[in-house]
Amino acid sequence: MNTTPARPNILIVTTDQQRTDSLSCYGSEFTSTPNIDRLASEGVRLDRAYCTNPVCTPSRVSIFTGKQVSRHGAWNVGTHYAADERMVSHILRDAGYRTHYIGKAHFQAFGGDDSRSREHSARWSSGYDGWTGPYYGFDTVELALGHATYGISGHYGEWARERAGADAVEGWKRATNLCEASFGGNAFDWDMPVEFHNSTWTADRAIAFLRGHATSRPFLLSVGFQDPHHPHCVPVEQTDRVSPDDVPLPDFEPGELDDKPPHFLEAHEGRLESSAMRGEYPMAGQGSGCDYRLVSERDARLGRAYYHSMVKLIDAQLGRILDALDELNLANDTLIVFTSDHGELLGDHGLWMKGPFHYEQLVRVPAIWRWPEGIAGGRAVDGLFSLADIAPTCLAAARVAVPDDMDGVDALPLLTGREATVRDAALVEMVDNPDTLRLKTVVTADRKLTWYAGQPYGELYDLERDPGEKTNRWDDQDYSADRSELLGRLLDMGESIEPRLRRHCYA
Repeated sequence: MNTTPARPNILIVTTDQQRTDSLSCYGSEFTSTPNIDRLASEGVRLDRAYCTNPVCTPSRVSIFTGKQVSRHGAWNVGTHYAADERMVSHILRDAGYRTHYIGKAHFQAFGGDDSRSREHSARWSSGYDGWTGPYYGFDTVELALGHATYGISGHYGEWARERAGADAVEGWKRATNLCEASFGGNAFDWDMPVEFHNSTWTADRAIAFLRGHATSRPFLLSVGFQDPHHPHCVPVEQTDRVSPDDVPLPDFEPGELDDKPPHFLEAHEGRLESSAMRGEYPMAGQGSGCDYRLVSERDARLGRAYYHSMVKLIDAQLGRILDALDELNLANDTLIVFTSDHGELLGDHGLWMKGPFHYEQLVRVPAIWRWPEGIAGGRAVDGLFSLADIAPTCLAAARVAVPDDMDGVDALPLLTGREATVRDAALVEMVDNPDTLRLKTVVTADRKLTWYAGQPYGELYDLERDPGEKTNRWDDQDYSADRSELLGRLLDMGESIEPRLRRHCYA
């Protein structure tokens, strides 16, 4: 390994709503993801990586800005990150990098027909009429909007209609639900051929970009897979699947929600529509709610198995991208980061999908880095990491100055093994509704505390003794010192952001 490697190409790969236990390299025994495992065996696997927010837009903007949600302002789905604000893509472009984005971005709102948004619903059928960027510092883009049956859209939708025909695409907007209960993780058989699937298209376009830029200036390529986000649709012709019989049932014990804030039990029992926590907007990731008590054991296994089968298709397509890097002699000098914007509950704790529940299954995400010329591979580290650290780490690798207004830290010392840790806490924020439900979580090596604005309750977990987060220690006198210390830590972390806080979003 060179002691002073040249500025690397940078490839940022994101999935959507992916848990760590969906990957065999993170210890899963019921699935196999050989290509992502290969990436981990040749790189560094981070075991304590946390998103900044368990919802798509806020987390994704943090990845590319290096900022916490409180400061970048895109606080929920339905908000837009201000187009005149800078991302890592702007900075690297100005430093001479060729920048390109493929797949799901979600920097702007999907819903509505807001003309300020390149990702609004009017684009789902009308397309872009030749527009390919620039977009948030990316010279060119090829966007995919939505997910599965409602995700054949954007540039991906244009491509699908051109190749397969409008009638075929309309037919693919429907799939056969195999589950009886209505819940977000249903299992759908999908007649869409694998060759037209969004994961295949995403890999196809990434490989095309690599072939076209193998000998040009350094590049930043961002690849955003739409899956394994709900609805859980699996092509009928996909043979490499996870069997429902092999998937463990959700980890849920009756009564475990009794010591949690009230919206946990309301979500479990399908009472969000009448919840006092609900304001003007439906709860992110939950909508108006489903009664998860109605999910049978059969449906739970199907929903979970189809989710993991979606991951296996991503794994196969990422393998094609890795093979292309090898074929084009780009692997050694390309820095790859693989991660997801947030996790998925999949029935654990009696809840599905995502929302204002900062359980480990939702806020701890896979994060794998590979850079043969700059980072010794074959290691796993447990130092804390935030997705806000991605942007400053990429800039440091590119030998570009990290702006002072980034909240993330340069994690290269952690990745190279020079330091055992680069941060002693990670911050997760969420504003589900500005007037009713605002929460912040601080995670340390062995504790997790969640504070709710204006509420007498909160959450405190001893992750060392209770990694499953079954017992809330917020009111436990034996943990009063921990509670005081972590509340102080949370206040300090918020204060470090507030002097530079400006509001940049519009709903």
